[in-house]
Amino acid sequence: MGTLRAVNVSNEWSKLHDAFIGIGDEENCVHPTYIEALKWQDAEGLRECEEFGGKRAIDTTPEDVRALGRQLDSLADLLAGRGIEVRRSIPLRHPEEIHFLDEVQKGYVNHDGCDFFLTVGNNVILLNNLRVTCRRKRVWAVRSVLEAVLKGSNARYVAMPPCSPHYSEDDSYLERGDVLMDGFNVFVGCSGNASSPAGIAWLQQFLGPQYKVHTVPLHPKILHLDTVCMLNRPGLLTWYPEFVPELPMPLRHWDKIEVKKLPGEDEAFGANGLMLDQNTIILAEQYGRLAPEYEKRGIECITIPFDAPIHWGVGVRCAVGPLHRGD
Repeated sequence: MGTLRAVNVSNEWSKLHDAFIGIGDEENCVHPTYIEALKWQDAEGLRECEEFGGKRAIDTTPEDVRALGRQLDSLADLLAGRGIEVRRSIPLRHPEEIHFLDEVQKGYVNHDGCDFFLTVGNNVILLNNLRVTCRRKRVWAVRSVLEAVLKGSNARYVAMPPCSPHYSEDDSYLERGDVLMDGFNVFVGCSGNASSPAGIAWLQQFLGPQYKVHTVPLHPKILHLDTVCMLNRPGLLTWYPEFVPELPMPLRHWDKIEVKKLPGEDEAFGANGLMLDQNTIILAEQYGRLAPEYEKRGIECITIPFDAPIHWGVGVRCAVGPLHRGD
């Protein structure tokens, strides 16, 4: 038997070996109709839900959706140029997938590679139970690509039990954008807009007593933990104190780079960077003001245009789903 492909992620900063990245998918991109879990959006996003919900973005905001695709492609090219194995999600192929649960909520964007699977150690968890109903169909844009890679690997592959199409606050929701890891400490954000207490409890039960899953309460205008908190390397984190009321005990004594939401910034994505290794970070260029803080700590800071994905709720870290980190 040949060598198994390595699948393992145990932290946020070890050398990144591979990356799943979404696509623009201009033909299928549809503005979501509004539900309460979208209240974190900026004023422009809320207006678009009201005015364009259920309509194709290529027909309403064509330049925005084209910029979304271009900036995702540029990120993929940057990672590939640094020797990272890049895989892209695929367009939905069947009408049943494209219109899945449209009677509950219309909308579709295929831009993030991260929220549809979670790698903890060598456990790969398929996540098909996102809180915003129209996002759940996107698992089919990732699943076939993901499962082809997992064949011949050391992965333990499972799917989280799906939530009901009928929305309720207390169903089991779990989204990878809420999950940060430092070894056997797993931190999961809970804002009421994404992961739920029931989903967090399921993760703890699945991972077992070797892991400690910490719930991190978030401000209710925040989508995911990874937009307002980032673990850069052992003992160093970046965070927005105004949106994370209290850090979990294992993180309280870490060195901290503080980010504040500036006047005119509609969204808080300054802590949503991607660590390529513990000495290299990619940031959206609108948060380039943080570069001196990283550089004085010996971290190379690469800034890229990423305003279009951020407008759709996807920062640089959100866009990338890893299967293997290791030095």
